[in-house]
Amino acid sequence: MKITNLFNTTSIYNKSAKSDKKIEKTIKNNDSFTVSDKARDFQSVLKAVSFAPDIREDKVNKILNKIQEGSYNVSSEDIVEKLFSKR
Repeated sequence: MKITNLFNTTSIYNKSAKSDKKIEKTIKNNDSFTVSDKARDFQSVLKAVSFAPDIREDKVNKILNKIQEGSYNVSSEDIVEKLFSKR
């Protein structure tokens, strides 16, 4: 098998590559974005939640005091109801 005209093929490829570079240089897009009002609201809520404590110590302390006093009673029906609730 004899391969001929190899140099002509590479010159055609080089010409197309040069023209592609010229096209890339002439096309310039200025990207921009805007933040919607909904996204701004979400961001402010997210910031507020991040500063909120993970544990509500007032509720925890109230339950701990009731346990220590012996006055904290939970019925088994309430436990089962919470276990199987769809929330």
